[in-house]
Amino acid sequence: MTGKETEAELVQLRSWIKESAENQKKFLSIKNEKSIASEIEVYEKHDKDIAWKNYMDRIAMMSIRKVLIWWKVAAVFFFLVGCGGVIAFMTQRTGTTLEANEAYTTVSTINGQNSKIILPDSSVVWINSGTTLSYNSNFAAKQRDIRLIGQAFFQVARNEKMPLTVTCNDLKVKVLGTRFDVCAYPNDNQISVILESGKVELLRDNIKSFGYTMISGEMAKFNISRKELSISKVNSNRLTSWKDGILYFKNDQMGDVFSKLERWYNITIEVKDPEVNKLIFNATIVNESVEEIFELIRFTCGVNYKIIPSKDPAVPVKVVVSARL
Repeated sequence: MTGKETEAELVQLRSWIKESAENQKKFLSIKNEKSIASEIEVYEKHDKDIAWKNYMDRIAMMSIRKVLIWWKVAAVFFFLVGCGGVIAFMTQRTGTTLEANEAYTTVSTINGQNSKIILPDSSVVWINSGTTLSYNSNFAAKQRDIRLIGQAFFQVARNEKMPLTVTCNDLKVKVLGTRFDVCAYPNDNQISVILESGKVELLRDNIKSFGYTMISGEMAKFNISRKELSISKVNSNRLTSWKDGILYFKNDQMGDVFSKLERWYNITIEVKDPEVNKLIFNATIVNESVEEIFELIRFTCGVNYKIIPSKDPAVPVKVVVSARL
């Protein structure tokens, strides 16, 4: 097409064209001027500067993924240690920890890490990122009391003579044996309880007039500042799917979505425009990278984002989000 072929190349081309009618048709199609113009137009649309930026962004994301993989390996290691009897980040505290002269076991997870533990009564607890769970050294001997800051899913071994109680702020969740989720992060203004099976009783210290018995498939939301309780029917399996490595969002405001993503991936999200927090997001996230998630958010919510990598595992990756102009 350019007239710069050698004699040998020209002989080779003619020979190939004569081999079959299909080759001849293909050559004529390639030589068509409209096809050539179309291909050149597509080629010229590619900006080498943008291509280089995308390449550098992907190189940066490789370092992010290495950090995330490091934390996942760390989480697996601590879980295996826990199975051996020494639970991840477990500390024995005495004295002023919770109550005088009593020893407490405290299990904590950092952002980006989930854990699963077995309590002395054989109850199983899945602990979400950024959570602290504490229980007395006499747990299952005289009582089954747990204090929770963060989020955990409980599969409680039944004991009708000794109910299990989870205390979050001034709300108590009392059960005999069931499966339920409690979310009570310190920065949230509400505590939510999702009941998957069985029954749980909601109580408050020294407030005898407050009480509600939940049934399967219900979500209870307790507003901490207003001291109000609301009940709704939900799909409990979807809302508790985080314990299986799945994040499910349905008509959630981006402000709440960002809070969950920060804990789940151990990242920092800076929102330049407050209106972005009010946008609605719907998605099911399974093993996606930070880049893949924010590409989805960009596409569905019409925002811009920039990922700022971190070379130090102790310093979270930062994502800056802004409204699209």
